Amino acid sequence: MMTICVSVAAATIKEAVEAVNAAREKGADLVEVRFDLMAEQPSDLTPLKNIPIPKMATLRSKAQGGAWEGDDEAKARFFRRAIKAGFTLIDLEDDSPLLQRRERDMKNVERVISHHELDATPSTSRIIELMLLAGAKGELPKGAFAVNSVEELHRLVHAGKMLALTGKKYVLLGTGDFGPITRLRYRRLGSSMTYASLEAGKETAPGQVDVATLKRMENGIITGITGMPLGHSYSPAMHRAAFASLGIAGTYLPFPAEKNELPLLMEIVRELDIAGLNITIPHKESVMEHLDEIDATAQEVGAVNVVVNRKGRLIGRNTDVSGLGQAFKAAGADLGGKRALIVGAGGAARACAAFLRREKANIVIANRTRSRADEVAKRFSARAAGLDDVAGMEFDVVVNCTPVGMEGFPAELPIDPAVLRPGQVVMDVIYNPERTPFLAEAEERGCQTIPGREMLIYQAMDAFEAWTGQRPSYEIMAEAVRKEQG
Repeated sequence: MMTICVSVAAATIKEAVEAVNAAREKGADLVEVRFDLMAEQPSDLTPLKNIPIPKMATLRSKAQGGAWEGDDEAKARFFRRAIKAGFTLIDLEDDSPLLQRRERDMKNVERVISHHELDATPSTSRIIELMLLAGAKGELPKGAFAVNSVEELHRLVHAGKMLALTGKKYVLLGTGDFGPITRLRYRRLGSSMTYASLEAGKETAPGQVDVATLKRMENGIITGITGMPLGHSYSPAMHRAAFASLGIAGTYLPFPAEKNELPLLMEIVRELDIAGLNITIPHKESVMEHLDEIDATAQEVGAVNVVVNRKGRLIGRNTDVSGLGQAFKAAGADLGGKRALIVGAGGAARACAAFLRREKANIVIANRTRSRADEVAKRFSARAAGLDDVAGMEFDVVVNCTPVGMEGFPAELPIDPAVLRPGQVVMDVIYNPERTPFLAEAEERGCQTIPGREMLIYQAMDAFEAWTGQRPSYEIMAEAVRKEQG
């Protein structure tokens, strides 16, 4: 059964021959030649005839995302030549007048009846309607839709689930931001095959995944990150490096989601067998109501930064706490009974408070909004203070858990530098830039500093182990971060 179709674009027939041979060598089951993307239509197709792999001829119209501008008669003549040259499949758009023709010399060829929408994904019912109509006109209906949000991805996944109940063959895939997951998990969509590029950088449609990756990921592990906006995250680089170093067939994808899309995303995680997600701002708290189980640490913190999928049961965890602990331990910091200041009152601050409470530190929570500091302090048996109240206090440990100083924010300090004194241990949970203004100031004042990169790496190691059962190397993940930082 043909499952992976490599779509190739070439300027000349000679380049097409090379591309088809390369696709065959890379393990393609079928090769689509995008003749509409050739500089000129070739007069002789026979060089392709003897390549021992099923081939499909496509002349995609401009209206459906291709470059073909010829009329229907020209298209019919070309397809007849392609069939004589050994092509066993042709692609016809679902609005093509050629669908009504079954000419003698085109009778025994299989037809893929395709529908492309380049701007958005229609409703689930509309997808089903389009596919059933196309299937009634030809052998294999194909639907390709621009999938640029979790809501649109959910429509496609749900449509695939419904179409699978018909028992009929079809091809369903996405282009756009969420295209890759639809290609990697095409079987979960009920799709009889998927389309791939020959290699990265040679895609004929947005969202295509290269054939080597598709072959490697046939039963691979998919993980990812969700938040809004995601911005530039180091997590994909870290986790992909970890998969490669351990020889695990896996990848890591972004799933940007609005708050109202979280229940849809969790359903997608189950339906597409996604092993787990990192949860970042602003969903660490709101995601909890959409999970099946919350572990003790995440309950203590009141925030989840890792979701683990155990056969459809979604478990929320918090590895920020353990990540902080390992970062302090690696730095040789003794925290037992020490006076600690946490600046901020968000999810990172709560994770830090949970860890420091376990270390029996004496904790002060300082925040611009005093009421939020009061709330966190009460939760962790700490003291609360306003930002202006702590300058005269003595601390052994200071941790910035605010975004002040992050890349894209003003280069300011989160708190009065008078708080900083020689010998203190100072951590900033911000990892971009590595040396924040706060850490630079602390170094100048004789403090021992711990960059946010350390917490980032250790929490990522714990998340990866939760998803895969294998622990990645610190050095591998750290090197990935260094490369991202340039």
